[in-house]
Amino acid sequence: MKKLLFFTPFLAYAISFNQIKTDIVNSTTYQIESKKIKLLNAKLKTINNQKYGNLQINYTAIRFLTRPYIKTKVAVGVNNNQLIYQQMDINSADMNHFIAELSYSLPIFNKSLNMSIKKSKLELIKQKLELDNVKRVLFLKTLELYTNIYALDANIKSLQFSKKALLSAKEKSKSLYQAGLLDKANYDEIEAKYYEVIAQIENLKAKKDSLLDTLSYVLNKKIENIEGIYLDDTQINPNFLNRADVKVIKEILNISNQNIKLAKSTYYPQIGLKVGLKREGDNFDLSKNDYSNLDKSYVALEVSYKFDGSNKYKVQTAKIAKNINNLFFIDYLNKVKMEFNNDKRDKKALFAQLKYINHEIKARESFYSYIKAKFNEGLADATDLNNAIAKLAIAKSKKEYIKSKIFFLNEKMKIDGGVDVFSK
Repeated sequence: MKKLLFFTPFLAYAISFNQIKTDIVNSTTYQIESKKIKLLNAKLKTINNQKYGNLQINYTAIRFLTRPYIKTKVAVGVNNNQLIYQQMDINSADMNHFIAELSYSLPIFNKSLNMSIKKSKLELIKQKLELDNVKRVLFLKTLELYTNIYALDANIKSLQFSKKALLSAKEKSKSLYQAGLLDKANYDEIEAKYYEVIAQIENLKAKKDSLLDTLSYVLNKKIENIEGIYLDDTQINPNFLNRADVKVIKEILNISNQNIKLAKSTYYPQIGLKVGLKREGDNFDLSKNDYSNLDKSYVALEVSYKFDGSNKYKVQTAKIAKNINNLFFIDYLNKVKMEFNNDKRDKKALFAQLKYINHEIKARESFYSYIKAKFNEGLADATDLNNAIAKLAIAKSKKEYIKSKIFFLNEKMKIDGGVDVFSK
């Protein structure tokens, strides 16, 4: 691995990008997403517990408005060898009636429940992958902020070089002007350029502070400055299926398959076993029943099937959704491959630019020294000197900008290529 390090002499409390990667988990966005895992885990436990059945206790106290009775016919005599019947009402319960029941229901065969449990497990897995993807997105966000801050700081330093060079030129031009060797227009030109550079420095410092505040907000931690960057031209062998966002989409496909199975599960009946300890009486403690037996305990086998003509359409809908998700997955995978290859080409081009910018800086430095000497001799005017200083500063700033872009693309290509950047 060929790695070139570039550090900026910041303060002791400056943060490195490796520290930023560690601090991503402190982000409020990350914390909120992690809480969703607990919610889905609780949902899974709730659904999963249904397969163990449920225990229910009921106690009912009834006060009839009309005393319950049974209509029946009772033989009251004989006529011509034929029994004579008379309609009679016979009491069947007291006005007060009490029922206590302890029952346990257990699903023996419930395909819908089994499919729902499997779907909840997949949803939990998906949410965990979503959390990894949030971490990935935050990584890219902080990477962008970090490199932009570095580029801004490099631009500030190049302008500070200009400020120092212009201050020297301003002092020299003042001496030449006072000696009558330089006209006032040239002196004023250098002085104006000097104060213009000071204003530019203050503007860039304000922008840098804004980006630092944004980085602090994202990480939920005060960041006052950053450290340097490194350039790495090591080739990255991508494994796109290992990307967090790709894993999420793959899991959505798994859930689509499960949705089809869940829709098909409605074709099956539900079979359950129910056991109940039941007691009915005429008093509160259920010790008396003048009209029927006290104990009405039971064992029951329950079979239910819902005839719904929309079931087949639910299956068709689930299949269509799966096909859509499958097409999206293929398209997304092609897109990430394309973006990775584009970044790879851009990184190669930037390394080439870095090589040539170094030659440009040497030439600019040489030209600046030449113009500065000519100006001190009164053989060059202020415009020539200002241009030489500005172009040298621009070249230096451009070099640092290229370095920051290389650093950005290299780190981006790692995470986009499926590399686990958080374990290193």
